[in-house]
Amino acid sequence: MRKAVTIVVINLLMSSLFAFEADSVIKFGNDSYAKGLYYYAIEAYEQAVDSGYEAPELYYNLGNAYYKINNIPMAILNYERAKKLDPYDDDVSHNLALANAHVIDKIDIIPEFFIKTWIRNIVSLTGPDRWAVISISAFLLFLVLFLVYLFSARIALKKLTFWLGIIILFISVSAFYSAWKRKELLTAKDSAIIISPTVTAKSSPAESGVDLFIIHEGTKIIIEDSLDIWNRIRIGDGTVGWIRKEDMEII
Repeated sequence: MRKAVTIVVINLLMSSLFAFEADSVIKFGNDSYAKGLYYYAIEAYEQAVDSGYEAPELYYNLGNAYYKINNIPMAILNYERAKKLDPYDDDVSHNLALANAHVIDKIDIIPEFFIKTWIRNIVSLTGPDRWAVISISAFLLFLVLFLVYLFSARIALKKLTFWLGIIILFISVSAFYSAWKRKELLTAKDSAIIISPTVTAKSSPAESGVDLFIIHEGTKIIIEDSLDIWNRIRIGDGTVGWIRKEDMEII
């Protein structure tokens, strides 16, 4: 028991130290950015990211710093990472649009099926933890309504609790699905940004493959498959090809 308590205390202390260190590094980055020392700001923000700290504000600030030094691919990468964590941040969307305006490739995007877009927008309204709380709370309320339904002698109350219970159970299941889906979206590694100036997509995962098309830095791509040092990618218009992993950074 004493050992378990000691481990918990150590973990809490380590978490506190980590949070304190991350906050200090980010503060240094913010101060450097405010002074126009963008390379120092980038170094600080990247250090915070490498330590495992994640927040939309951190990626947004890092994207801004890269944009200031005209590193458009890395700016887009970090804006996309910020948007992944907080899809409804208007500042992130605005700056991402500004950065994308510098991208050479102007690809006609195939529209996504509207139901898929609708579902993603709903599950992205909040984080997986909050969806889980909503799901559990709704299920507990459902249990209460179910007990009232079972033990109530009044017909009107039985009808009311029955239909309310059905609605609450639906909300619980929907919130549970949203928590799972939002977690899946956050942890997905299926999209990336091209970081090399020019990349030639091949017909197969080999240098001897036929040249299919050329894409440039800053272009967003979808990863469909992987083999050794190669990824099979798809661009916005549906065209597919193989490129080297070193030419991209995962969002």
